[in-house]
Parts: sequence; C-alpha cells; structure tokens
Amino acid sequence: MSAAFFDTNLIVYAADTDSADPDRRDLARHLLLNRTVTVSTQVLMELYAVLRRKLGYAPEAARDWIQILNRDTVAILTAADVIEAIDTARRFEISHWDALILRAAEKSGLDLVYTEDLNHGQMYGPVRVCNPFIEDFLA
Repeated sequence: MSAAFFDTNLIVYAADTDSADPDRRDLARHLLLNRTVTVSTQVLMELYAVLRRKLGYAPEAARDWIQILNRDTVAILTAADVIEAIDTARRFEISHWDALILRAAEKSGLDLVYTEDLNHGQMYGPVRVCNPFIEDFLA
C-alpha cells in the first residue's frame, strides 16, 4: 500500500452515489481502499460542507464520512503552517487553500498529493501533485 495526501475532490467523487461519472467514483473508492490515506482538518471540513450542500447528505451521513476518515492520518495545521501556505501560494501563484493542502502533505511527511486542482506532475517544493484520473504515480 502506498501513501498519499487526499484532497477533498477525490473523496467527494468516492462519496457521490449518484455520480455522473461512475468510473471516477469507482477509481476514487479504489484509491481510498488501497492507499494509506492522509487528510487534514481542512479537507474534513470541506468534505462535510460539500456532502451536505452539493450532494444532499443528511448531517449524520456526512458525519459518518468524517468519522471514517478520522481513522486515517489527519494533519492538524498551525498558524505558522498557514503563513507558510500563504508564502507558497504567492510563490506558485495558486490559491491559499491549495497551498494549505500542499503544506499539510509536507507536514505529514508525504511527497504526493492526489488532487484535480493543481497541475498534474508538477512539483510544489517537495510535494508532487498527481491527478490519478490522468495517471496514478503510485500504481
């Protein structure tokens, strides 16, 4: 099993039972089951919001997803991490939210982030981005 930091969008695909793209849903589910998963508190909160607002999950069902992910590694960031993410966002001209994902991965000792939100294959400092719907670097 290989380790990766999971951005919110990959987990949302896995949770979308009425997905317009069942191939992506199935791949996302496969990755969650076959990788060592790391997320951050940011990802957990974003996931809860998307499950409730966009996918129509009941509060308890959305909470269940958070509880399941809580069994994996969850990165907890500090104010110093936020400042570093802001600097990363400026350096790479990306959103501060995406930079915070990169910081959480780095702080967790991971060099790979699964996401659709950044450039596939690009290195952002010590962290490489992988869009597994294009190519899974851990396959």
